[in-house]
Amino acid sequence: MLKFIIMKKRPVYPLIIAAVSLAVFIPLLSGVITHAAWISTVDHAVVQVVTAYRPTWLTAIVLVITNLGDPPVVVIVGLIVAAVLFYFRRRRYAWFAFASICLMSLVNHIIKNWIRRPRPFVQDPRITPLTTAGGWSFPSGHASGSMLLYGTVILIALSLVSLPRARHFLVGFSTVMIILIGVSRIYVQVHFPTDVFAGWSSALAGLMLLWWLMYPWLTAVGPTGWAGPQHKANSRK
Repeated sequence: MLKFIIMKKRPVYPLIIAAVSLAVFIPLLSGVITHAAWISTVDHAVVQVVTAYRPTWLTAIVLVITNLGDPPVVVIVGLIVAAVLFYFRRRRYAWFAFASICLMSLVNHIIKNWIRRPRPFVQDPRITPLTTAGGWSFPSGHASGSMLLYGTVILIALSLVSLPRARHFLVGFSTVMIILIGVSRIYVQVHFPTDVFAGWSSALAGLMLLWWLMYPWLTAVGPTGWAGPQHKANSRK
């Protein structure tokens, strides 16, 4: 008996999101390389807002949040997500999680070492960072890593989680974590705001392109495929 694998057509929305993200990232990249005046204007304006109120209790919370975006933490959580998916026999999504979180983090590292933008407290010794940070500043590895990790969780939740409350919680929690980790890097003054915006936008573009490329394989229906809760529900009718 012949067995066929049905593969879904790639959706358009990942390409649209990737294009918009690149439309944000490329001007930031160009502005930093050419030392454009508008980069400093944006950085100064955002820093003034984010650091305007920094009481001790809020700083303690922000330091915990910013540590959750440390690259080793992101990689470990990413491996846990992949392991959980493997355990529940969602191996294709596990490979997607591994590729998006672990492998694509290398892109940020490559760009950092190409641009070599000094951190805020290196450029201006009057700035006292609230936590330690080494290496280069652009793009933010914490912003990029959190986008890759929690963006992957969002995509997987929307694809595999059938319970509405659980799905909404995962999407909402992940969105909040992406924002908080990025903003925390500005608050503790180890990154310029444009570093964070570049980290978010570059990672989102890469994540969406990877999702678009892998989508037919991830959603394939057949002997070794699985199309998510909606397909299962329809197959029972």
